[in-house]
Amino acid sequence: MVLPDMICLSPNHWTGLSTSKKHLMQIFSEDGRVLFCEPPIDLLSVLGRRRRWVKLAGLRQAKEGLWVLPAVSMSTHGTTKWRRRFHARRLDTVRRSVEQLALTRPVVWAFAPEHIEYAGKLGESFLIYYVTDEPTSLARDREETRAADRSLVERADLVLGLSANLAEARRVPGKTRRLRSAADRRHYAMVLAGNEEADVDSFIRALESPGPVPSELRSVGCPLVLFGGAAYDWFDAGLLLELSRARPQWTFALVGPRGRELRTMAFPPNVISIGRKSYEDFPRYVAQADVTFMPVRPGETYDNCDPIILYEYLLCGKPVVATPFPSAVEHGELVRTAADAMGFAREIEAGLEEARDPAWVRKRVEYGFANTWEERAAESLRFISELTEDVEPASREGGRV
Repeated sequence: MVLPDMICLSPNHWTGLSTSKKHLMQIFSEDGRVLFCEPPIDLLSVLGRRRRWVKLAGLRQAKEGLWVLPAVSMSTHGTTKWRRRFHARRLDTVRRSVEQLALTRPVVWAFAPEHIEYAGKLGESFLIYYVTDEPTSLARDREETRAADRSLVERADLVLGLSANLAEARRVPGKTRRLRSAADRRHYAMVLAGNEEADVDSFIRALESPGPVPSELRSVGCPLVLFGGAAYDWFDAGLLLELSRARPQWTFALVGPRGRELRTMAFPPNVISIGRKSYEDFPRYVAQADVTFMPVRPGETYDNCDPIILYEYLLCGKPVVATPFPSAVEHGELVRTAADAMGFAREIEAGLEEARDPAWVRKRVEYGFANTWEERAAESLRFISELTEDVEPASREGGRV
């Protein structure tokens, strides 16, 4: 099928962390056109940081085939009701951008319940609701959020769930599918192998000599047990504290932004916090790890997440130890699971035993190569094709489009 124009209604900013939205839209923009609509940001926040001033200029082209539309507001509010009102007011701005770019019968990707305000109003040929987090988990007005979520499920032509639980909670016969996370193979191959089209053998050879060791890791003790990514409230800091005390001879490295608990807790000296690194440098840190870990504490994130970093750990051939959240268990023998600190210690020790085993390294790398964002983008297009061949898109306000 011919790649359609896309509109992404994103709850994340284009220049923020590399999310599923960003990965997919980057790929679609290579052979098509994408309008990426950012969430609202308050004016004082923009004026207070020079690098954000670009948002005041309005629609801008971020790369070939992709335009970013910022949303600057005098204030922002955390409720779904406020966000729905904001997006209702913003509708005309988005429409003008669609007209300016001459987007034709676009596919609209909605990622949050408040995006119901755009349904049927952007001349779309198809509406996708991709649920990547449980929207009620952090909502101040859960009933309002739940109602908007249900409405968007009803209006969408295709409902996607990042995890099995998210998909099952919105199961509608004939239009709900699972679209899992994936690894950014081309980026990791470019950084570590110098060629974004490197094959499995070339990539494995590159992993054996991954280049210069990042400065923060040059003098740390081995083995190196690494977590990479945004470690917020879902991260089990207590498990890490107990584990680091039980294995003082290991170095535990945290690469990425940290939540309040991790910033304030007193860890022993074998825990090092490296902080946020650029996306261009990040693969070099993963490549230096002996074992990687993912301690998700029980809760809504535990039940619903499918972390991108887990796929990237495997892409880099690294043993992974995680708490047994559903998406971790789905990876079978490739991801070791444990529910407590001593279980983690045992599984990390087992991971260290196989860390350099060529057969295990290859198995993990091949899995990463088979689960890429290119494949997820193609899968989503297959879903669209299946539905448009069998059924007409749902009826919109003002008739069919």
